[in-house]
Amino acid sequence: MQLMPMLALRYLAWLLVLRVIFGILVQLAGLPNSMATAVILAAAPLADIGYQAARKSNRKLRVADWSLIWGMCLGIFACVQIILPAIILAPMRAILADPAGLQQTLLVLLSTGAMMALFLWIGRRAMRGAAR
Repeated sequence: MQLMPMLALRYLAWLLVLRVIFGILVQLAGLPNSMATAVILAAAPLADIGYQAARKSNRKLRVADWSLIWGMCLGIFACVQIILPAIILAPMRAILADPAGLQQTLLVLLSTGAMMALFLWIGRRAMRGAAR
């Protein structure tokens, strides 16, 4: 699928920019930084990804195509939010070594995956509505 590199880069840009902007808002405005916020910040860009995939595809995307897009975005999220911090930061490795910390990390990953699927579906539906 020719769209995958463009969609991957687009999702990575969304993820990083939203995290930086929200980090600044947490520091300056005192917004709460919760796990639920992290899940929404990671999943919301998939509405745009779904819209762009449906718009720029030269054929109708099948369930396998949407699953591939979803898995790619979930993998990018896992790399940026879990794997890279575990490689660089000792406290993150300690969290993953603890069963309770690992359980919480997996719960966030599963929640993010579910929300990503929802937002991807919303983006797909938005394109279908815009085509009318």
